[in-house]
Amino acid sequence: MTTSNPRIDLALPLRPHIFDSHAEPRQLQLTLATPLPPVCLVHGQDAIEPKEQILRFWGKPGAYRQEGVGRLLWERPKSALGALVVDCNEPLAIVKARWPECGRCAARADARIKKLIAYYVSSLVPLFVGGALMMARPSAFAWILCAAGVGLVFLAVLLGPAVFVRTDRYLEATLAPDASSVTVRAHPDFARSWSGQAQW
Repeated sequence: MTTSNPRIDLALPLRPHIFDSHAEPRQLQLTLATPLPPVCLVHGQDAIEPKEQILRFWGKPGAYRQEGVGRLLWERPKSALGALVVDCNEPLAIVKARWPECGRCAARADARIKKLIAYYVSSLVPLFVGGALMMARPSAFAWILCAAGVGLVFLAVLLGPAVFVRTDRYLEATLAPDASSVTVRAHPDFARSWSGQAQW
């Protein structure tokens, strides 16, 4: 297995795939045109299972830009307001596919979930402490602590997706101007497996 070679930019062909019948007509819904080899795209190790991931791109035809922190921050209040918000953004494209992952990827995902749980639990501490103080002996300090706790919980829910946004291969992608392919940063061993599969 190769471990020292730099990653390779690999263009994977796409095809239309409607997975959300309620999406806006202008939205492109895409998936990979051919199955991927059972090799981890990041580490080059044998994959243990494929994992479904969604790549989101904003912009307009011919100039798509990938999902960023600002977009993640906007999606939360937008989804909460629902029909009260009129989305005037340019058309977007979504690539939904199953990607091969190895044991290292699975371990990293588990660690991320544990960090996310700790993040949200810690945001509740001031609220619990303030509530306990209010029950024991109401005071202005307890009221302030409760209010601050509510604010911290709100910020945690709002900022959580941006704080823990994944910066791995599923975000390191470029959509072709004609949306015919998506370019990802691939491990050399994955690239070789892909090339050998394509020859068949």
